[in-house]
Amino acid sequence: MKKNPAKNSRSTTRELPEATIVKYLHQHPKFFTRHEELLPILDISNLNEASVSLAKRKVETLQKDNKQLQQKLEELIAIAQENEQLNQRIRRLIAALVEVDSLDEFFQTLYSTISSEFNTDEVVVRWFDASASFLERAEFVEYDAQVFTLFEEILNTNKPICGELTAQIEYLFPQDKKIVTAVLIPLGSLKQQGVLAMGSHDASRFVADMNTDFLKYLGELVSHLLQMWMRPSFVND
Repeated sequence: MKKNPAKNSRSTTRELPEATIVKYLHQHPKFFTRHEELLPILDISNLNEASVSLAKRKVETLQKDNKQLQQKLEELIAIAQENEQLNQRIRRLIAALVEVDSLDEFFQTLYSTISSEFNTDEVVVRWFDASASFLERAEFVEYDAQVFTLFEEILNTNKPICGELTAQIEYLFPQDKKIVTAVLIPLGSLKQQGVLAMGSHDASRFVADMNTDFLKYLGELVSHLLQMWMRPSFVND
């Protein structure tokens, strides 16, 4: 029995589902590279103005990725430059503080150097539960439970805090009513005993979510140098 040629032709030339073709091309992205002879017969005449060629889409994707990478690189460079500037400021602060000859000069140098190097309007230190020998300076205050509660969080957690710290600002900077934001840095070792505070007239200078890693390092540095001056040998000299 002879096969029907027409029927056989229809069975071998039936159209494949478009989804199957798309899937195949996804799996074989170099198909048209291997079959360049097909490119001239592709019908793309019906593309409207809203359509974008595959090549153009690829270029746009690459440009977007490149822009994102460029922005990330610029951010990393800016962070590195900022860190280097902070390191230089710290070095200048250390160099100034190690040259002082008295506790009075230590505080004068600390305040003036931090104000100029770190762009802040006011700087104060408060050391709680100080011995009587230091009480002649405003930095050293006797223990007061009501005052201590203002700084209990920072002293217990040993973490700097920043922002609009209204109650603390009123206590630390009573003479400067323009201070609106501040950063409080814990001082001392083991059980924290004091704070280094920087206040600013700029509402955006010290914000609650700013990075505090550098501030903690600054507090450790000042704590170490300050406690050297509080040793009996230094005081007696």
